[in-house]
Amino acid sequence: MFSSPLRSPRPQPPVDNQDISPLLAAELAIEFNSLKAPNGCPEGIYITPSREGLLRWNGVFFVHRGPYAGSILRFIILFPPTYPQNGPTLRFDSDVFHPMVDPKTKIWHARGRLSQWKPRIDHISHLLYSLKKSFKSKELDSITEDEAVNKQVWSLYHHSHQTFLSLTSQRSLHSSARSTLFPDEYPAPPSPTRTRKSSGQSMTEELGKAAIRFREIDGQEEKRLWEGLKRSLEG
Repeated sequence: MFSSPLRSPRPQPPVDNQDISPLLAAELAIEFNSLKAPNGCPEGIYITPSREGLLRWNGVFFVHRGPYAGSILRFIILFPPTYPQNGPTLRFDSDVFHPMVDPKTKIWHARGRLSQWKPRIDHISHLLYSLKKSFKSKELDSITEDEAVNKQVWSLYHHSHQTFLSLTSQRSLHSSARSTLFPDEYPAPPSPTRTRKSSGQSMTEELGKAAIRFREIDGQEEKRLWEGLKRSLEG
């Protein structure tokens, strides 16, 4: 049995569903169904397959604790046609200020045994739990400079921690801002010096309408949702 790095050296062209073998489709279905099992998917992470292809899953990560608390991070999981022999790639939609996220490709790099993917031993559930763990202080403390993909962020975390916390706080607020979550309803104001698109707009254009998108709800709808949740818990 061999292992392969959990990363892609270059973006892979999209593969149409009709080009996927029945065996690969079955492997992906088993992986996705396993996330529905109790504790199959970490709390705060939500995954849905993309309508654009079986090899592309959309995800969102609500960070509840640690220096990134309050962040809402959207990402995609890209499976190679050779899966499960070769591992998937997890790439964030926007810039994530993290020592294990490549600032150019936005690809998150796993540590430990998941850095070398082992087919039918490693699974998407393991990948997602490792992702969540990597945003906690204890895990951040243990990252060495040699391991870090973003050396600048690593240096700030270890040598200028208050600056690191200030920058992550700013990014957390941006990720949960209305202009980021609802770019169509609350477009970011134009800047005379910058033409860069907001993260919400870049997500829609890059991943298409099939990506996870948020919808703002009013007070009455929120109340109905809470009441329905309460009834489900009581039942």
